[in-house]
Amino acid sequence: MSNLKLNIALSCSVLALAFSGFNVIQTKLATSPVATHVYQSSTQQPHYNATQYTQGTQISTDESEQVAQLMARINKLETRLQALSMEKSDLLSEQAPDEFESLIFSLIEKREQQKIDEMKAENPIYGFYEDLPEDYEMRIKTDPEYASQISNDLKQKILNNSLPAAERLAAMSQLQMNMFMLNRNELEQYDYQAVESILNMTHNMSDEKLRLQALELVSRTPIVDERLSQSFVKMLEQEPNDYVKSLAAEGLMSQYFQSGADPKQQQRIAQDLLSLYENASDPKVKAILKNLMGDERMLEELKRQSNG
Repeated sequence: MSNLKLNIALSCSVLALAFSGFNVIQTKLATSPVATHVYQSSTQQPHYNATQYTQGTQISTDESEQVAQLMARINKLETRLQALSMEKSDLLSEQAPDEFESLIFSLIEKREQQKIDEMKAENPIYGFYEDLPEDYEMRIKTDPEYASQISNDLKQKILNNSLPAAERLAAMSQLQMNMFMLNRNELEQYDYQAVESILNMTHNMSDEKLRLQALELVSRTPIVDERLSQSFVKMLEQEPNDYVKSLAAEGLMSQYFQSGADPKQQQRIAQDLLSLYENASDPKVKAILKNLMGDERMLEELKRQSNG
């Protein structure tokens, strides 16, 4: 029998004995000459003789002995119950620290998982970071085959039109992160094909938040390509969203600075920037570019570069 069941049984025994004792006392008292005398009519006079007194005294003595026995048994059971309670308390005291520690760690782990789930829901394209192995960065840096395999798998995800947009964007983010981890400005798998796939995906996206995140990735790409520059020009001219216009302007300026190793390509980009600045029908475009250039010196540099 467990301690709990034993405690309950002992408690019930104590209560049963107590009620039994009280019932005996009530019954004896109710049938004793003293009780009979109390319940007699007040007009009647008691008639005791020596024999009745002796019998009453004997009955009182018996009742006292029975009550004393019952009380002794009750006290004994109460003592046992207290001992078992103390034993149970000591056992709980020994187990409590381990159980409490386990509970605390469980709550902490649960809360951390909630934070991760919230972060993934808020920024799904960066949620992959929480699922990476602890040695991921070290393996990327020290194991070329591992890095190449991971990057190849990520590119295939980017190009897979059947995958959800968030998963493809997450793959693009991770591929870009791999390149930064390796401290490189270019990566075989991170090419114009991958960037174009993400850019094309934005044309039919209904989720505006994901669309903006996709365009942010594209505008900050280290890839330099004439086709990409023309995509930024088109966005500046046709995109109704001012924030997207600013992303396109940043992307085009980034293309200009990164194309320094190719003077002809840099000249074409400088001409595009000047044309947009001076001739755009939307005054917001000029304001965005002016703010991005910072001062007149950048404008003068673009004029020099556009003239060759």
